[in-house]
Amino acid sequence: MSKSSSGKWVAEQALSILRSYPLCDSCLGRCFAKIGHGYLNQDRGKSIKLSLILEIDRKIKEHELGNLEEVKEILFNIGELGKPLFLHYFREEFQRRSCYLCNDTLTQVKEDFFSKALSILKERPLRYVLGVRLSPRTQELETTFAMNNALLYYESMKAEIRREVGKRLGEQGYEPEMDNPEAELVYDVDSRTVEVIRKSQRSLYLYTRLSRGVPISSWYSRGGDSLEREVERKIIVPFTEPSDVRILDPYPLIIEDYDEERKEVLGYTLVKGPTLGKREYNLVIQTKPSTRVYRVTFYSQDRIGHEIYGGIQDLILEGRSQEEVLEKIREMELELISVDLLRTEGRHQRIRALLTGKE
Repeated sequence: MSKSSSGKWVAEQALSILRSYPLCDSCLGRCFAKIGHGYLNQDRGKSIKLSLILEIDRKIKEHELGNLEEVKEILFNIGELGKPLFLHYFREEFQRRSCYLCNDTLTQVKEDFFSKALSILKERPLRYVLGVRLSPRTQELETTFAMNNALLYYESMKAEIRREVGKRLGEQGYEPEMDNPEAELVYDVDSRTVEVIRKSQRSLYLYTRLSRGVPISSWYSRGGDSLEREVERKIIVPFTEPSDVRILDPYPLIIEDYDEERKEVLGYTLVKGPTLGKREYNLVIQTKPSTRVYRVTFYSQDRIGHEIYGGIQDLILEGRSQEEVLEKIREMELELISVDLLRTEGRHQRIRALLTGKE
């Protein structure tokens, strides 16, 4: 059947699910959350259930159903909305079944998270995002359910809780800050508590390096000096040069929870830029120089570059990376002394200027 006849397709999918699982309105609606923009999953689920009830009643009246026992199971799994039709056709007690996924707690969870988060934000306003912690059992149950039923348009329980609680908080004047949050308010569904987890602040720094042999990362220092060890903060490096290359054109660094406006240490000069939100961070991380220009100092008895003293010469070479430049040096069979990065070209320069306000 073509999915273009979406109404019929959704009804068939929902009927297939409700043959096997009792689901509350929200959990059924979440199975189709990514189609039909702008509605709550609770509304989706309720409307789907009502359409199924109408169709089941029509089929009973038209004598299209031979086995009414299957109808009983579907109405039990639909829940309270299915009760009136069940009592109309069957002289039995209606079975109340808890939701297979949330155990009928989802509405309470969202209300509790909202009230506790609102209380926290009123006491100390924060730039925040929301997080949800489910038990491992619930996470496994939900993942298995979605996979076994091939639910392409499924939304996770975590996502629904975050989205709906965030919307309600926004309506109260406390809009979530997705791009540059100070903290994450994490709701633990089992304990019904909210934990405030401070987020690391990522600041852009521009650096030059006049030293040789002092790496940025402690990982490469082999017990010696490193910039990371000196500043005692986590450093994220979008791109760099080997530690024996001096860097004269400002390169970017991202340092977490560091607030020095200017720092000179171990041959590095650090100049602080702005705090980075998620979008700016991704821009800096993903954008590399297209061209790098180096001054290569070498020894050769042949006159190749600008001679400094007794066969020691300088030569300006450019390439996409230092490796490309070193390959040129090997091909020229030069005796390498040192390499300095002079400048870079590419889109990263425009991004740097945009973020720092400096060309």
